[in-house]
Order: sequence, then C-alpha cells, then structure tokens
Amino acid sequence: MGVIKRQGITNTIITYIGILIGAINIVFIQPKLLSPEELGLTRLLYDFAYMIGLIVPLGLPNMIVKFFPFFKDKARKNNGFAGLILAVFLIGFIVSAIFLLFFKSSITANYQDKASLFVQYFSFIIPFTFIVSAITVTTAYCQALFKSTIPSFLNDIGLRLGTVMITILYFNRWISLDQYVYLFIGLYAIELFIILGYILYVDSISIIPDKNILKQHPVSKMMKFGLLLCLASFASIALRKIDVLFLGTNSLELVAVYTTAIFIASFIEVPLGALERISHTKIADNFAKGNDNEIHKIYAESVKYLLIIGGLLFIGINTCTTYVYQIGQLPNLYIQCLNVVYIVSIGALINISTGINSAIMFYSKHYVLGTLLLLGTLLLTVILNVVLIPIYGIYGAAIASAAGSLIYNFAKFTFIYYKFKFQPYNKKSLLIFILIIGCTLLGQILPDWSQYAIINLITKGSIITGVYVLALYQFKLSPEIFEMLMSRFNKAKK
Repeated sequence: MGVIKRQGITNTIITYIGILIGAINIVFIQPKLLSPEELGLTRLLYDFAYMIGLIVPLGLPNMIVKFFPFFKDKARKNNGFAGLILAVFLIGFIVSAIFLLFFKSSITANYQDKASLFVQYFSFIIPFTFIVSAITVTTAYCQALFKSTIPSFLNDIGLRLGTVMITILYFNRWISLDQYVYLFIGLYAIELFIILGYILYVDSISIIPDKNILKQHPVSKMMKFGLLLCLASFASIALRKIDVLFLGTNSLELVAVYTTAIFIASFIEVPLGALERISHTKIADNFAKGNDNEIHKIYAESVKYLLIIGGLLFIGINTCTTYVYQIGQLPNLYIQCLNVVYIVSIGALINISTGINSAIMFYSKHYVLGTLLLLGTLLLTVILNVVLIPIYGIYGAAIASAAGSLIYNFAKFTFIYYKFKFQPYNKKSLLIFILIIGCTLLGQILPDWSQYAIINLITKGSIITGVYVLALYQFKLSPEIFEMLMSRFNKAKK
C-alpha cells in the first residue's frame, strides 16, 4: 500500500501541475501564437487519432489490468505476457490502418470544403494513431507494474511543455507548418520511446507466452473481456470527442474555439477524476463482498461532496471566464463564442453532480447492460450533432454535448435505481442546486469594478465564493466539511 499511496500522491501533484501548464498553453499561448485554423488542425488531428487509437489495442489496457497478475513473475520474464500484448496490438493496428486507407476518401470528403488543411495532413493520422494507441498500452503496462509516475510525468507535463516550445518556434517562423506538425507528432513518438525504454529498464520481457497459463486463461476469454470494455471505453470517450469531429467538417477555426471552451469547462470535472481513481477499487471490492450498503454510502457521499465542489467551480467559470479571455487577449472569435463555455459547463456540472455512477454500473454484474446503455447514448449524441451543428454551428455542438451528458447521467441514475434501489439525493441536494443557480445569476449581474480584467476577476470571484461558502455554512448544507476544516485549523494552531 505504501507504493500505491506514494505514487498516488505523486501522480496527483503531476496532474495538477500538468493542468496548470495546459491552462497557460491552451488559454494564453496557443490562441495568440497560432491562427484558429492552425490550432484547430492540431486538435482535430489528435482527437481523430485518439478516437481510432482507442480501437487499435482491442481492449489491451483493460486486459492488462485484469490478467497481468496471473502472468506476473519477473524471474520467468512475466511468462511472455509482453508477446501476447504485442501480437494483439499489431493485429488491431493492421486492421485499423486498412480501414483508414480503404475509407480515406469517404472520410476526407466530409472535410474537403471547410477543413481542407485537415485533409492535407490526413496521411499523418495512421502513424499518429499507432503512436497514441501504443502509448495507451504501454502506460497501462507500467500501471500494472506499479510504475506509473514516469508515464504520468511525460503525458501531463512533458508533452505540454514540448507543445509550448514548438509553438513558440513556429510563431517566430523558425520552422514551417509542415515541420510544426512533424514535431507535434514527434513529441508523442518521443514519449512512446521513453516509456518503452523505461519498461525494458524496470522489467524483464519475453515475447513467448507460457502455454500452461494460456490454458487457464485462454486468449479468447481475455479478448472477450477486453473487447467488451474496449467498446465501453470507446463509447465513453466518443461522447466527449464526437462533437469536435463533427464540428471539424464545418470549420477548423471553430474547432480551436470549441476545444478551448471544453478545456475551461473540464476544470469542473477534475475532482470527479481524482475521486474515481480512488473509489473504483473500493466499489469493485464491495461488489465482490456483496456489501451494497457500503456502495450506497460511497455513492451518496460522492454526490454530496462533488456537487458542492463542482458547484463552486461552475459558478467561478461562469463568472470569471470573460475576464480570463480578456487577460489572455484572445482573438475576437473566441470572445464572440464565449457562451459556448457556459453551455458545455452545464454538461460538466451534470456529470460531476451525479457522483461515481459509472463505477457502480461497470463494476457490477450488469456491466454488459451498462455498455449497451452507453452505446445507445452515443448514438443519440451523434444524431444530435448531425441535426444541431448544421443549424446552430458551434452552439449546436455545445448543446449536443450538454444534452448528451444529461441523457447519459439520467440513464445511469435510472439504471442504478432500478437495479440496486440506490438514491443519493435528498432535500439538501436540491438546496445546493438552488444555491448554485442563485450564485451563478449573482455573478452575472454584479457590475464590473474596474477597467482592469484582473481586478474584476479577483473582486467578483471573491464575492461569489464568499456568498457560496457562507450560504453552505449558514444553511448547514454540509456541516462536516466545516468541522473537518476547523479541526485541521485547530491542529495547525497547536
């Protein structure tokens, strides 16, 4: 447990440093140094490669987590588990590459008129997909070895610093756009080579799987498990990425604006991600023990605390984003589409306010039904994008995203209530929602205090935070939080 706890703390620190670097890069650097079309190109290339890259490994990351412990034996070079991984990965990549080559003209036809720059660089998708998917697999292998710190550092900090550097090089015209794209993809290739080198350094590798272990855990059994969860993972990520791919058929400039808005709204969901890394293991363990009461308790507490924290972040983003854009001196196109941030932030608030419902759905015996539910929601979201984007453009994508979040989380809530009779909300939950709406409206009607955006940000941000926290305390909506804070404060004084 010491190793897990230590790496968990380290990874959390790395994540938040990476978020800070990412915020500076995405909000203050790239929009000013790249044209909207150039920025949209890199983000569309990555999102497209990432989506295909989820399919390439054929569920390997999930297979590694579940089945590596049965092969793990450093003295026997982990019984050739690496060879099994390599074989499945290569099969997945070859199939995906053939698919991309065969349907290249059909895919690029959708982008030819309004995103011709993406079509020009579409040939980069195949090697980029290989690299991105290989990073996903090798990172999962490192996690199985309890050696996750290096991949976390490379992904959260290394890549973002590298992107800042090559963006500055391109802005100063020291490199061409072609070279910028080469270097952008090259950063991921460097990450992959470092992770591979790290695995060879810390682990013993063999590419010949042990036949006796394969008899106990047949490849067919592992593939069935991996493919099912691969489908769920793909659908889950697609819910977040599909709007970008559809929007790219209209305009690369709007992709840049939209992905910036999504990044800002994603701050609301950071606490959910942090909690899920801890809670998933507990949920799975309690399901194995048949301890439904403990699962219900974890579910209810996650909803309460995440609603409070997510609500504060939602209020802050809806009050202060306009000043962040002004401080960053973003181009007019970003400011004109500021309302996109507000729309997608609603989806983020919905997602965080429903707690750890995904863990309950996918770690229960009903995970197959959960996967079907997820696929149904994805299909509905695709339809919403197809219908709304031609009519409302970037706002159509934002509405589809928020609607998808609402539909999916309502479906998960209904599913969990029907199967387990878990209901995590109470009267206080309703009061917190009302408080969030009230403070958000207050943030909108408060006047600007200065001609300087930084002063308005600090002043209005402080006022709404104070009102929110004071109301939580006054109406005793979460007294245990204040008791915990007071306890720690008293200990610090001593």
